[in-house]
Amino acid sequence: MLVERYRLEERLSGPDPVQGSLWRGVDLLAGEIPVVLRQVESPVSKQRLQRHWPVLQAILHPQIPRCGEQLELGEALWTVRDWQEGVSYAQLLHQREQRQMLFGPGEVLLLLRQLLPVLAVVHGRGLVHGDVNPRNLLRRSADGLPVLLDFGLVQAEGENPLAGATSGYAPRAQGRGECCAAWMDLHALGVSSLVLLTGRPPEQLLAPSGESWCWPEQLVLTADFQEALQRLLSEDPQRRFADAASALAALKSVPMPEQSGPMARADRTVPLAPQAIAVAEPALPSLTPAAPPSRRLSRLEERELGAEGRLWPVVGALALSALVGSAIGWFLLSRHASLGKGPSTATDVVGQPQATSLPPAEVDERQQLLSRLRALQVDRAWFLKLVNTAVLDRFPERGGRLPSDDLEDAPLRRVWNELAEDWLARIEQLPPTLRSRLGSLNQDDWSVQRAELVKQGVTPRAVEQLVSAGARDLLPGDARGLQPEEPYRQLWYAAAIESLRDVQIEQVEAKPRIATNLSLRIPAGGARLISVIVPAGAGLVLGINGTPLMEMTVFGADGDVRAERGPLRVSTLPPDLGSPVQVLITNDGVSSGSMTLSCRADQPRLRQQKPVLERRRRVPLPEIDAEPIPDPATGE
Repeated sequence: MLVERYRLEERLSGPDPVQGSLWRGVDLLAGEIPVVLRQVESPVSKQRLQRHWPVLQAILHPQIPRCGEQLELGEALWTVRDWQEGVSYAQLLHQREQRQMLFGPGEVLLLLRQLLPVLAVVHGRGLVHGDVNPRNLLRRSADGLPVLLDFGLVQAEGENPLAGATSGYAPRAQGRGECCAAWMDLHALGVSSLVLLTGRPPEQLLAPSGESWCWPEQLVLTADFQEALQRLLSEDPQRRFADAASALAALKSVPMPEQSGPMARADRTVPLAPQAIAVAEPALPSLTPAAPPSRRLSRLEERELGAEGRLWPVVGALALSALVGSAIGWFLLSRHASLGKGPSTATDVVGQPQATSLPPAEVDERQQLLSRLRALQVDRAWFLKLVNTAVLDRFPERGGRLPSDDLEDAPLRRVWNELAEDWLARIEQLPPTLRSRLGSLNQDDWSVQRAELVKQGVTPRAVEQLVSAGARDLLPGDARGLQPEEPYRQLWYAAAIESLRDVQIEQVEAKPRIATNLSLRIPAGGARLISVIVPAGAGLVLGINGTPLMEMTVFGADGDVRAERGPLRVSTLPPDLGSPVQVLITNDGVSSGSMTLSCRADQPRLRQQKPVLERRRRVPLPEIDAEPIPDPATGE
């Protein structure tokens, strides 16, 4: 048990002198959700992770697990990240080898297109992963997207490389001690691709000279795909890709191969030569008993394929696109999606089919987007309306006309694609149950939750703040208002449902002259509502401490905001608040954090009057005799 919160369940790897040990555990304070913890004890590794972990915490990408807190316990440093449910590509390759199958060119091309933007984000933060290989690539069960795992060897660009990278995947320059650079991750990704295509470890793919790579004769790639793969594998500064964006641009121009699914294993290898393309030879006979040509997959086989990332919906979409033609990509995504916001012409996407067709790269991009929509179970019609509305809102001067297939509208189509990717990244934050309902949500879907909270004493204004905090991550600034117009409203409904699903209400009583303290832990992106009972006629002093990314809002018993949303602070509130006073605390950080609330009731002081002292009656002094009688004794 760590800090009475994390329970270790299973050691996943290690101990390693550099990367330490990797554990699977559960977060007891977050409903026992699974997490991954890394334990390092090396002073050098501890300093490195302490230096780079805040940068990783700030990366918010759906294909990179969220990094949580750091814990220093004794001689060890512990880091916490989200658990990702899925199967590693190394495991998938092993499963396929059991059936004499390998990854097909289409699958690997799609994998590269989906992973290179992830590496671009990491490199954009000045970091190098340092150990890209099939074991550290996961196909997520929820949506089939690849996830980049295990930042145990993460370093900053320009630092001396660490020993311990998986053998064969790192370039020789990394082994020679050359400074860490982004191209090293690209090289490792290229080796991973070749391993998936061939089913052979890296040491069996290197030519005897060690200067070139080999692949099976039966593996036939197009010239541009082969060229891009060779550049990923090259260590020549003049030939290799400068960065992930350059590699992605080259691979986007590669047409999706006809072979979109798994392929039969090939056992013979020949040197990979840039100027020659291998010629396909007749396939070798299968080592397994031949099945009847008309045999359908068994239910067990279907489940196995489904466990491999739900690939077949993607393959089906790609196959359909190949059959219909190159212009189908844009047609499938945008045609027949008119919003009725303005006139359309014969060249509009929402109008009649055009005689022109889109470039193959754009068609492939649309096909990938369509595949992601299907994998995420998002209603296509609603999503297209969402992106189209965003485009028209950005360019009101177009009078409701969407980008056409013409060459002159190519920049606008690029904007459309970028907005689509941005909205998909937002939608991926939602659980699958909500994603599948987008387009059909309404007021009734969250009003029951709202009514239940109000019944518990939560003011309607506090409920609105909770929803607003949830909508901040899903909607852009101009669409975060209370129930924006459709199609944005669907995401607002989803944020409302998700924000109010697990609201925890804490209650504390403010006592006169005595400070009452309450400590809580707020999950990343979560909120806590604290109801403070205040004695009648008393004021309230609040003191709240927490992380810099936490904010507070104070509501009176009448629901009015008495302390505007802002940083955690000390607030002195007048005695007209009523009871209970509600304090809403939100955590906008990427990791959970602790906060402490201290409260005290201040009774109004009665105006004290000064006591009236009784005035003594002044006794007049005797009058002085101007001619006194002499004292007989003294004569005076």
